[in-house]
Amino acid sequence: MTIIEDWMAQHPNLIKQCEIILRRKIPYRTWHHWQELVGACYAQGKRLKTRKYTDEQTQLFLCLAWFRRQFPRRKLTYKTLRQYWLSNEYKIEEVFEAIANGETPKTQPQEKLVAIAKVKVCCDEIMGREISRKCWVNWKKHLGLSLRIKQVDEGTATLLVFIACWRRDNYKGSLPSVNRLLLMMRDRTREAMTLETASSGKQFHEWHMKGCKGKDLPKYLAACGFKVSLFTLYRWGEYSQKKHYSVAELSNWRKIASDKRRIA
Repeated sequence: MTIIEDWMAQHPNLIKQCEIILRRKIPYRTWHHWQELVGACYAQGKRLKTRKYTDEQTQLFLCLAWFRRQFPRRKLTYKTLRQYWLSNEYKIEEVFEAIANGETPKTQPQEKLVAIAKVKVCCDEIMGREISRKCWVNWKKHLGLSLRIKQVDEGTATLLVFIACWRRDNYKGSLPSVNRLLLMMRDRTREAMTLETASSGKQFHEWHMKGCKGKDLPKYLAACGFKVSLFTLYRWGEYSQKKHYSVAELSNWRKIASDKRRIA
């Protein structure tokens, strides 16, 4: 362990950083439960204030603080905590870097909120039909959202849209866990997608085999790894939302996007 990691592993320092992340004090009983979750609840022959944790346990504690800040009441196990840690490891590095520089870890800036109605429209478009009220309620419950919520942060909105993409490709079966969804969202094929340009694997395959309408071209290019707006397509020339582009024409658009982005 490095000096900063060794310092962080000491109980007083670790719980202080977890409280900064969580934005509130952590009671003794809560910390004791957290120790059980990360596998650190064993007799060390030392008082709690003088305890020292392993590097992995330290990172899991910090990750657990981030998780509880976002999902205060969601059930969590050691396995799901590790999955969440793997999908959010960059946040741990931010904490270490801030402390190494003698700074207090900065809280994340207030995220831009998205109307849940707008997210529903995006999901309907991905599914190719209007999602039933029962289905929409189940999706929100799966993410631990209030049924009457009016706005969500961009991360949650993206997760709901990804659920629609997954459900389009997997019509039957129960939804994967939230942590599993987060891991799947890290696939490189989704890096260029936004709420408006997200698409399912089946839809992309259909476009790839039969071509697509002009209005779906930004989605097709996003699935190919190119983030291109409608304005940019018009600027590139001879683009129409009403036209149906053949497979050969889509190949040409991919080449144009690749050349333009390489120049940029």
